[in-house]
Amino acid sequence: TRVPSEDVEFIWSQVAPLLEKALDETYTIKDILYGLANDRMQLFISWNDNKVESAVVTEIAQYPQSKVLRYFLAGGTNLDNWLERIQEIIEKFAKKESCTHLEVAGRKGWARKLKGFSVKAYLLNKEI
Repeated sequence: TRVPSEDVEFIWSQVAPLLEKALDETYTIKDILYGLANDRMQLFISWNDNKVESAVVTEIAQYPQSKVLRYFLAGGTNLDNWLERIQEIIEKFAKKESCTHLEVAGRKGWARKLKGFSVKAYLLNKEI
C-alpha cells in the first residue's frame, strides 16, 4: 500500500524503527520523514495483523533521457511474505508516474530477492 504524505504521521511510530535499521550515513530518520512529508519521497508498506510489517521508501529521479523510480530504503520482517506484492504495487505506481525504469540502491543480496532486476553497476563509496 502506498501511504499518502498526509497520512505518514499516523503510522510513523511503526515505520521508523523498521527503516532506522537500514539507514547509513547518508540520511537520518528525520531526513526520511521530511522527504515523505514533502512528497520528495514515497512510502510503501505492508500490513500483518494490523501492524506494519514492512516499509519501502522510494524517490523519483529525472534523468535527461528517462524518469526512474529508485528504491533506496527498506526494512521489515517476513520478507518472503511481502516482497513480491509490494514490488508489484511499486511498479504500478512507477508506471502511473511515467517512469521508464526502476532502480535499487542496496546491499548485494537484493539482487537475488528482487524479481526481474539485473545488476547494472556497483555503487562505490569512499569516506574523505
